[in-house]
Amino acid sequence: MRKLPLPVDKTEVVFKACISKVKNHALKQQLESCEQEIIKDSKNFIRYAKRNMLHLIPEKSVVGNGVSKTEMEKVYTDRMAKKSAPGRAFYDKLITTPKNGICPLCGHRIVQTLDHHLPKAKHPSLVVSPINLIPACSDCNKIKLDKQPTSPEEEPLHPYFDDVENDRWLYAEVIQGNPISLRYHVKAPSQWDAVKAARVKNHFASLGLARLYSIQAATELADIKHRLNKLYHSSGPDAVRSHLLDSAESCEQQHLNYWKTAMYHALAQDTWYHNSGVNQ
Repeated sequence: MRKLPLPVDKTEVVFKACISKVKNHALKQQLESCEQEIIKDSKNFIRYAKRNMLHLIPEKSVVGNGVSKTEMEKVYTDRMAKKSAPGRAFYDKLITTPKNGICPLCGHRIVQTLDHHLPKAKHPSLVVSPINLIPACSDCNKIKLDKQPTSPEEEPLHPYFDDVENDRWLYAEVIQGNPISLRYHVKAPSQWDAVKAARVKNHFASLGLARLYSIQAATELADIKHRLNKLYHSSGPDAVRSHLLDSAESCEQQHLNYWKTAMYHALAQDTWYHNSGVNQ
């Protein structure tokens, strides 16, 4: 998971912009009556998120003076996410936050939508709250769906509040064979507490990142095969190992827990690969 800066736009500003062009006077009054509750719930979200307690936020079916969750969902879909919608500028601002447009949840695919960290169907007061809207790829968004955590350990990582980039936790191992493959896994650092370790492992497993990264590694292995084979025959296995270490260090400069970083470290540490694997 990749850290993102906390959004600077206040929830009430985004909400007011979204409902600014509602033509039905009665509906607009109803929506405006929700503002204080929306502000309160957004503040509670921040407090709970900082303590890994988002699973304790109760679900709702109505907001304010009887505004249904269906109508609140429309505030997002019709008045924020839709092109030319009055709140679209805030949508575009959030979706373009990640560096190079890479999904912060999987760290690989391209951002294509905004994911509601707490599902809009269960938390309608947070439908346009920036802190609840995370830029994500379509696959990660679909996988998460309306899953509701029931404990701190089950809470998915939140790019605005959780930072797991400075400690190495993503590893890979070489699976000997023809073709060669890599298996990815999480190994939590010893200084992490049990909840943090469980959350990272759950995030990794629930998004199917082991399979995603292994597939990408298979392509990378095929791409570097010819070059490493030539290096082996011209300079020997030590040169292969040195090249792999350089590649690992280069990838590490981008992201410590990047599938390529883990891959090249695994290859550099595997004696079989230096001597036999490159000739498969």
